[in-house]
This record gives sequence, C-alpha cells and structure tokens, in this order.
Amino acid sequence: MELFSTAVLVPLGFFLFIIVLVYMGHQKKIRTMLIEKGLDPDTFKKESHQETATRIGIFMTAVGVGVLIANGIAALGWLSEEVAFLSMFFIFGGVALIGSALLKKKE
Repeated sequence: MELFSTAVLVPLGFFLFIIVLVYMGHQKKIRTMLIEKGLDPDTFKKESHQETATRIGIFMTAVGVGVLIANGIAALGWLSEEVAFLSMFFIFGGVALIGSALLKKKE
C-alpha cells in the first residue's frame, strides 16, 4: 500500500492541483472580461450549495447501499469480492447520478 500511495497518489494530487489552478485562472479572466464589457458577472452563477449537497448525499447513499449489496454477493459466493465491489460501485453510483439529474429536471 505504501508503494501505491507514493507512486500514484502524489502525482495524481499534483496533476489535479494544476488543473484547479488553471481552471480558477480561466474563471477569473472570464469574470474580468464580463466586468469590462459592463455585464453582470453573476449571470453565470453556479448552482446553490444545497443542490450540490443533495446530489452528493444521493450519490454517497447509493454507493453505501452498493457496498452493502456487494458484500452480500461476495459472502454468498456469487461473484468474487473484487468484481462484486467494483460493479456495485459503478451501478449504484450511476443510478444515483441519473436519479439526481431527474430530480433536477423535475424542478
């Protein structure tokens, strides 16, 4: 596990940090250009924190249910443990994201 954390997570964290910095710089340029043209920069305001929290909550709940079901499937011996956990993570995570999009569309 030590090799995995240093060989994969450190470069991945660095890469994500660079992406976030570039994104934030780009957003600052866009806001500056909007202000220069006399437009309101809050026109393209992001969704509220409540909607984000709801989406993350639905996703995490579905992943938790997927892990419980994967554990049951692995204990019964229907699938190997790795396959059960990986497949349930993606299935329930995808269902949660689809459900979240449908809830947002309904509003």
